[in-house]
Amino acid sequence: MTSWGSGSAIVTTMRIVTASVIVVGLVANVSFAGPTDNSDAAQLVQTYCAGCHNGVMRSPSRALLDQFDISTIASNPDVWSRAYRQLQAGTMPPFGASRPDRMAYGKLLSSIETALGAKVPPPVDATDHEIAERLATLLWNSAPDAELLAEASRHRLTRPAPLEKQIQRMLADERAEAFVSRFFLPWLSLDQLENAEPNLELFPNYTVTLREAMATETDLFIRSQLRDNRDPIELWDADYTFLNEPLARHYGIPGITGAQFRRVLLSTPERNGLLGQGSILMVTSRHQHGTSAAYTSPAARAIWVRMHFLGAPPPQPFPGAQPVKPGLPITPQTRALPATPCVQCHRNFFPLGYALEHFDPLGGWRADDQAGPVDATGTLVDGTPFDGTVELRKGLLRYSEAFRTTITEKLLIYAAGQPVTGSQTTPETLVRARQVLHAVPAVRWSSVIAAIVRMKPLGAS
Repeated sequence: MTSWGSGSAIVTTMRIVTASVIVVGLVANVSFAGPTDNSDAAQLVQTYCAGCHNGVMRSPSRALLDQFDISTIASNPDVWSRAYRQLQAGTMPPFGASRPDRMAYGKLLSSIETALGAKVPPPVDATDHEIAERLATLLWNSAPDAELLAEASRHRLTRPAPLEKQIQRMLADERAEAFVSRFFLPWLSLDQLENAEPNLELFPNYTVTLREAMATETDLFIRSQLRDNRDPIELWDADYTFLNEPLARHYGIPGITGAQFRRVLLSTPERNGLLGQGSILMVTSRHQHGTSAAYTSPAARAIWVRMHFLGAPPPQPFPGAQPVKPGLPITPQTRALPATPCVQCHRNFFPLGYALEHFDPLGGWRADDQAGPVDATGTLVDGTPFDGTVELRKGLLRYSEAFRTTITEKLLIYAAGQPVTGSQTTPETLVRARQVLHAVPAVRWSSVIAAIVRMKPLGAS
């Protein structure tokens, strides 16, 4: 049984508008190669966007597209970078509206990229010693070591192959723990995990040691992905994790003994990737004491997935929309509430959280919640039904390029010395991220990081 979540952050974000619901399954991995017919893009905007974004039916973004002109994109980067993220993530057009096919999406995204300058090569200007300093700060939060300085003195760090070799060496070093703790943990909100205080009357098996084991699992998992130089998308679907006996017992996984963590191949896909890890499931759940302390929050989990995978900004309320009122009845899910316009829109957004309902607030697996058998079903905005985490993940992975853009933007922000959680993405971060992803021959941690440290930092004149 679930609740809507509380707190100003979730209440504000829950002001979902019909024009900003989650879609899973249309625009993933669209190729942007080849010329684009701007007249085609203009026709797409007229057909699929202008009906809501016009002077009569004003959208929350206040973007007027009924008189769309492709030449105006560059002069409105804030509007069009936001539109790009929504289109790439599949959150536009809204639920119930006609939708273009994947090729048409690709044409429009390509037009926006071209107009914003995201297809030109990234601004590479760093010297060997600047690259060494940036790498050491980014990955180790320290000064360059002797080997890195030697490579800089030989002018090898401006060459792609030697640079990536050094990055792989540094990611495999224990000092890369600084990268995990300073970038990944705040970005994934895991720096808030220690604030969770589950009600021991409801969760008698909870201990701080168990919570720390969840944090260790995710830390070791991320470190292994960096060390193996994987495609960042594998954070979401890798079929292994790191467990010790107490955590394995909590997950219901047999055959693990002792306090030492070891790499474990998962026999069922429900636990694959970040969405199967207790740290994520716990930090996105409710843990305040009181009548709702035993409930998960599909709202919080859905918002987390939306922001960290799809990279789509929280939707804006329509002008004059009222805040969500506190004190709503605790219900199995919003699908059980009366079909008001707000709830109807929420039902198109919450399925991202519904899919995770087999996981309780501590990340344990359950077949039943307080209302009876768990209902982890939903329907994506394109009409595709799903049931549970495995099918949700398959849908999300069709948006792999949206996640690659998201993580690259966040890395750019971190590399510029800005806080990961307090800084917002901007048109500049989007353009830079797309420049990086177009420039790398294969998306791997080393290639993305190499492109970033060779670029002029964000905000540099």
